[in-house]
Amino acid sequence: MIIAIANRKGGTGKTTTSVNLAAEWGRQGARVLVIDLDTQGHCALGLGCAHKRPANACIHTIFRHAHTELPSLIESTPVTGVDLLAADTRFDGRGLEWGVDCLYQCLQRDHLISAYTHIIIDTPPTLDAVLINALTAADGVVLPLIPHHLSEVGALQLAQLIYKVRSSYNPRLKSIGILPIMLDARLNLHRQVLDNLIKHFGQARILRGIRSNIRLAEAFAAAQPVCYFSPRSPGAMDYHLLSKELASLWEAHF
Repeated sequence: MIIAIANRKGGTGKTTTSVNLAAEWGRQGARVLVIDLDTQGHCALGLGCAHKRPANACIHTIFRHAHTELPSLIESTPVTGVDLLAADTRFDGRGLEWGVDCLYQCLQRDHLISAYTHIIIDTPPTLDAVLINALTAADGVVLPLIPHHLSEVGALQLAQLIYKVRSSYNPRLKSIGILPIMLDARLNLHRQVLDNLIKHFGQARILRGIRSNIRLAEAFAAAQPVCYFSPRSPGAMDYHLLSKELASLWEAHF
């Protein structure tokens, strides 16, 4: 299963979700590969392996040199069961041309799809060729968002993009669901936004939310997934339940 964690807005919990979902699946015995396409490069920090890398040791090098073998770029992490293809924080893509299926072709060529139980792609918050590559490689998309009214617009925009990519490049691509982040069900605004999302997308497309929990930010600052940093916290429990929910949804519907 290849999952893209995508939202064209920044600061919506894409990287937090990528790191903590990978850690949960790794703890459950899966082999997980995290592909960090966001040039902020924060997946490496969250997985405890933040160090400087030359550009040719990062995943973005395939957009310069498609012949690069991905296994030579894969790093093991301190997190059980989780490997990383780290981002190039200097990459801007200017002056380069590559196909929309560059990433998918590399994953297939190097037999990584069969080598891992799950592949999680953390995507950039921009509409560019890198995001299209992620969606063309993915089997499904999870859209994390903070519940406010502008989030509804972003969700609809991404749904339209998923439809275009599915129609033009990747018929496998499915919208798995919307993931409310920093959720507080006591707030009228959050309840209103969730109600509107249900009207637009249906109850089945709204995933179990991740509650607002300071331990998630503290865990990232400590360079650990929350299930390692604070295993009894609400954040750890929420990502554990999300990992189970996604696996069940995939088995049942995809």
